[in-house]
Order: sequence, then C-alpha cells, then structure tokens
Amino acid sequence: MSVMKSTERSSTTTNGHVARRLMLSTAACIGLLAPVATASVTWTNYTSTNGLGSTDTRDVYAIGSTIYAATIGGVSVSTNNGTSWTNYTTANGLGSNNLRGVYAIGSTIYAATFSDGVSVSTNNGTSWTNYTTTNGLGSNDTRRVYAIGSTIYVATYGGGVSVSTNNGTSWTNYTTANGLGNNNVYDVYASGSTIYAGTDGGVSVSTNNGTSWTNYTTTNGLINNATYGVYAVGSTIYVGAQGGLSIGVTAGAVPGSGLAGLAMLGFAGVARRRR
Repeated sequence: MSVMKSTERSSTTTNGHVARRLMLSTAACIGLLAPVATASVTWTNYTSTNGLGSTDTRDVYAIGSTIYAATIGGVSVSTNNGTSWTNYTTANGLGSNNLRGVYAIGSTIYAATFSDGVSVSTNNGTSWTNYTTTNGLGSNDTRRVYAIGSTIYVATYGGGVSVSTNNGTSWTNYTTANGLGNNNVYDVYASGSTIYAGTDGGVSVSTNNGTSWTNYTTTNGLINNATYGVYAVGSTIYVGAQGGLSIGVTAGAVPGSGLAGLAMLGFAGVARRRR
C-alpha cells in the first residue's frame, strides 16, 4: 500500500492567477484530484507509462494547465494537465536526476536535487544552471526550493537555509549559528521579509530575512520537532511533522510585529521522514 501525504500551497502570481502547490510523497505515481463535490473524490494517476520520468515522485507544483513533477528521473513537465509529459534530465544540464523539490515562476523552473545542489532553468527546462557549495550553497543535499522574484530560498540538509537575492549568483547561509533550530532543513517558505523553515529542531521563523530566528518546538505545543513541511497564511503557520499536522495561531498579533504569542494546535496522523 502506498502512503501519500500532501500539502497545498496557494499564491497569487504577478499576472493575477492563483498557483497551487501540492507537495506529495509517493513511490507510485502522481495523483491529480479533480474538484468535485465533498465526499466524492476522483483521482487520475500518471506514471512512467504516461511519460512521467519516474514512478518515484517527491514533489509537485502546478499553475494553470502546467504541472511540474520532481522525480528520481528528473523534472517532468506537462503543459496539458498530464496528458503528455516532457522530461528534463542531466542530458539537458540538470545537476542530478534524483530530485526532492520543484517550483516554477513563468518560464523559470527551480529543482532541488538530492546531492548536487539546486538547478535553475530560465527557458522552461531546455537548459539549466547548477548551483552547489562551490557557488556558496550551504549543502549540495537540497530538499525544497522556493522563489520570489530574484530571491531563491533553498532548504538544505546539513547546511541550513540558503538564500540568494540575485538569482543564484551568490548565496547567504543561515544556520544554527544564526539561531536556526537545526541545520537539517526539509522545507522552506517565504512571504515578504519572513522566512519559515521546517527543520529537525522544530519550525524556525525569521521576520528579518534570516538575520535572526525564533524556534517553535514541542515545548510550544508543536506535535513533533521533526518538521517536514511548512506554509503560512497571515499570522497562521501550518506545519507537517512526524506524527501529524500542527497549526500555529498568533493571538493578538499586530501586523508586522512578528509571531510572539504563537499557540500550536496539533493533529495526530501519519507522517514520513523526507529523504
């Protein structure tokens, strides 16, 4: 039996469209959920038989009719809702075919590789530029990648959160030395000057672009300190962790004042370590 977990990310793009990110971990396929009535769920599954690069898919992002899948067979892209797929691999310049994360903005695709840094394509996957520790990345073992404009955020395993404000030309790494909860980071999300990181030491939040961090752990009510997914809407933080889902609600927060007084609500469930 396959175990699947998902987190939906929603953000408004520059052209006003809403992009949704569904992070799933499955060793079988990609499953797409059709918007149907409550209690009636219909899934369509896409595997290597349909042209997917691999049946082992670690992350997925979608906008409009275009789907981006991070597989252990490279980046798979469908521009027609999954009907057909184009696969981009090391043959196209990708740093590694073994991927853990994918994100896209316009014609730019970001791919987090398991051991060869982060790869960026500015022409829909035709060619790639690879960024590793040689370029200043905190670790070549990257788990998730997110971007806003020219700023790239990378969750690295062992090297903390790596941030580039110039499309990858140079990097600044934020680690436990800066107050990060743990240098093993599984997910990263950002909004404005606030960065959220899911680590092995709880969820870490910086409201000043990474200069300093506030860590939330089981002491604050988090269901587990091993956190594998993080997202935020306003003053509410959603954390996928070993053991289930935690939702952090800031009571009486003043906009722009940070996240003091965060209370965590935990929901038990099944979670699996990201590798």
